[in-house]
Amino acid sequence: DKKTAQITVILNSNPSGSRATAAVNSLTKVAKYSLKGTKLGNATVVVGGQSSKINDTKTVAGGDFVRTAIIMVVGIGLALIYVTRSLLQPIYILGTLVTAYLASLSVTHLLTRLFLGRPMLSWNTPFFSFIMLIALGVDYSIFLVMRYRNTDNHRYLPTERIVMAASAIGTVVISAAIILSGTFASLIPSGIPTLIEVAMTVIIGLIILVIIIPLVVPSTIHLTYPMRSALRDNQAKRQSEK
Repeated sequence: DKKTAQITVILNSNPSGSRATAAVNSLTKVAKYSLKGTKLGNATVVVGGQSSKINDTKTVAGGDFVRTAIIMVVGIGLALIYVTRSLLQPIYILGTLVTAYLASLSVTHLLTRLFLGRPMLSWNTPFFSFIMLIALGVDYSIFLVMRYRNTDNHRYLPTERIVMAASAIGTVVISAAIILSGTFASLIPSGIPTLIEVAMTVIIGLIILVIIIPLVVPSTIHLTYPMRSALRDNQAKRQSEK
């Protein structure tokens, strides 16, 4: 129709690889730049093919992941503020969960490269892993905080309440982590890369959470004591020293 031109570009790399998908944006920019100042300056440039589809999928998935992560963090943060009656504790808890997620994702990336021979994780692995790990980790943190809040404030000092809460919730957290790890481990023999990577990320994340939640969350509770609670601890310490 003398209005459409098609240029076929054959890349010298795997069309599904990261180099090929990254080249899609470069080719688009080069094509648009080459048309500037010509009669075709207002022409529409589009790219098709396998590499372009993969690149578009990554772009859409990345945007969806960011939006979902923001919605989850804000929603969970508001829920934690209501549960903990504190502004600082939700920040500490969410920071702990995000750190555990990033650590587990990094370890999974390393294991995937070493044992599965894949240079990169599947595009949807970070998305699903984030949802599962944050949801599970928040549950464990809420269990611990609620046990701490339900312990008699007049009978026990805050430090004693923290220790009692961590001791009581430890069995629940470890048992749940073992059961969930076994459940996700059943996905590994499936042979599907996404399921394998998500299962590995969740299992590693649960192990990290089991270790750091009893350590970090009680410490953050101690940092957010009311002033009078801290004074009670100091008075009890002085009396014990006498």
